Amino acid sequence: MASDICNACGAPLDSARYDGRCEVCLFADAFAPRIDDGTLGEIDGHELIEEIARGGMGVVYRARQREPEREVALKTMRGADLDSPAALARFEHEARAMAGLDHPAILPVFTFGEQDGVPFFTMKLATGGTLAQRLGRYAGKWREIAALVATIADAVQHAHTHAVLHRDLKPGNILFDESGHAFVSDFGIAKLLDSTDGALTRTAAVLGTPHYLAPEIAAHDARAATTASDGWSLGVILYELLAQRPPFEGE
Repeated sequence: MASDICNACGAPLDSARYDGRCEVCLFADAFAPRIDDGTLGEIDGHELIEEIARGGMGVVYRARQREPEREVALKTMRGADLDSPAALARFEHEARAMAGLDHPAILPVFTFGEQDGVPFFTMKLATGGTLAQRLGRYAGKWREIAALVATIADAVQHAHTHAVLHRDLKPGNILFDESGHAFVSDFGIAKLLDSTDGALTRTAAVLGTPHYLAPEIAAHDARAATTASDGWSLGVILYELLAQRPPFEGE
């Protein structure tokens, strides 16, 4: 069969099978706003209300779950990644890593599923923004900074106790709910210490955010990460909260 690329997102596809669109873009066509209720469509009992984030590891929607009735964050994959076994593995890996953790400062996972070949999982909806957006609010507030970093550190320690390294701790991955409670999120390149992690880590070798990467990762790759690497990233976050700038600003 002839191969082609998605004319919407550029993902490779079987043109004879998908008529010019990849699975996610075909799925997204169903998300056109409805006249009757204003939602973007539905996936497995979840009404998609709006897109709230998009990045290298997927797309996140604010969604309304029917049973039990509540609003959640629903994360799914980008169309360009659906034909990548490594990306699919990372997506499942993230859901598995987060679902195995139960801590008041780690964003909880509710459900994991698949519709029309597109995997997704749902999480607690945190609508208070990220620490990256809130940094200025902490200027000179030393006790609040100490309390926040202690909360994040306790969550990271919980993950380590359950054999999970985060490997991408940064202010953008610390979310807040409407009450101001902080949550560690985005375990997209987490490492499960009780798994081999081989091919998956190789695909994540250049992932992470430079300002927050520990020296051993910057000098080698993600396979060099240890619990101390997450500790380094926490130290950088603490420094940035105190000084209102990262410790290293060069390119």
